Amino acid sequence: MNAAKDTVRRHWTLLQQIPRAPGSIGTRTLTARLKELGYRVGIRTIQRDLVTLSTVFPLSSLEEGRAGRWFWSEDARIMDIPGMDAPTALAFRLAREYVTPLLPQATLRHLAGHFRRADELLAGQGSNRFGLWPEKVCAITRGPALLHPVVPSAVQMAVEQALLEDRQLEVVYRAKDAKDAKRYVVHPCGLVLRDGMLYLIGTVNDYTDLRHLALHRMTAAQVLEAPVRRPKGFKLRQYVREEQFFSYPLQGTVVRVDVLFERMAAIHLSERPLARDQRLTVWRDGRTRLQATVKDTLELRWWLLGFGDKVEVLAPKSLRGEFAAITRRMAAQYQSTLRGDRAA
Repeated sequence: MNAAKDTVRRHWTLLQQIPRAPGSIGTRTLTARLKELGYRVGIRTIQRDLVTLSTVFPLSSLEEGRAGRWFWSEDARIMDIPGMDAPTALAFRLAREYVTPLLPQATLRHLAGHFRRADELLAGQGSNRFGLWPEKVCAITRGPALLHPVVPSAVQMAVEQALLEDRQLEVVYRAKDAKDAKRYVVHPCGLVLRDGMLYLIGTVNDYTDLRHLALHRMTAAQVLEAPVRRPKGFKLRQYVREEQFFSYPLQGTVVRVDVLFERMAAIHLSERPLARDQRLTVWRDGRTRLQATVKDTLELRWWLLGFGDKVEVLAPKSLRGEFAAITRRMAAQYQSTLRGDRAA
C-alpha cells in the first residue's frame, strides 16, 4: 500500500513540474528535480512514468538525443486539485475582462486554460448566483467611449519582455507632433494604462528625464542585451498617484483654488472631494464655493473647462485670467461662425 501511495505522489509531483507549451522540460531535468524533492528514482523510471501518464493526460514530447522534452498541450484542460470552484471562476472571468491590458501576453497565454475552464464552469452554473454575476456588473469611464488604438502584438511583447527582464529597448517611435518616426533606445521604468491607452514610462537615449511613450505609436521594438538604467529612487505608483505626472503638472507647484459651481454641478464634490483640505460653502445665490489646495496641472484646467458656464474661477488670479482669455477666444470663434451663417 505504501508503494502505491508513493507512486501516486511521485506521478502527481511529476505532472506539476511539466510546463504548458510552448515551454518544455527535459527528462534529465525532471529526474533531478524529483530527486531534490526526495524521490529516489532514476531516469528510466521517470521515462516509464511519462509514457504511462501520457496515455491518460494530454502530455506530448519532442525527441532530444536519447532523452526527450515534455510539455502539456497548449489547450490542455486545467486539472487543479481541488478543482476550480465558482468564486474562483468568477474571479478569472472578471480578471480577463478588466485586467487583461495590464497582463503580459505570455501570462495571458499561460492563463488561457484557466480562462476556458472558468467559462465552462460558469456556463454550467445555470441560475447560480456566481454564473449570473458577470451580467450584473460593469465598469465604465467618463466621457465618450473612444475606440482604443491598436498596439502591434510584437511591439507589446517586446515592451513586456524588456520590463520583465530589466533590459533596454530599441524602438521606432513617432512622437505625437512629428511627421516621421525615429529610432530611440529606451530604459523602461513602468507601464501605465490610461483611458484604454498603454504608455511606457522611461528615459530615452542618454537623457535622464522621464518620457511617456504611447505603445500604439511604436512601429517596431527590439529587446537589447544591455541592462536598464532607472532614475534613482523611482517608484511608479508614487510617480503616477502622488506626483501626478500623468496630470501634466506645470512646474510642479501647488495652488489654492477658489471656484464657484452651480448647485447641481457641485453635488458630486461633497461625495468625492477634490482635496483633503477641501472646503465647500453655499452662497446666497445658491452657488457652491469650492476652496482647495491642489497640484497646478493641465488636467485641472481640462476638468474645470468641462463644466462650461456652470463654473467660475475666482482665484488664483492667474488662473482666472487664463479662463477669461479662453472664454474670449471661444466667444470670438462662435461669433465668427454666426456671422458666416448669416452671410450664407
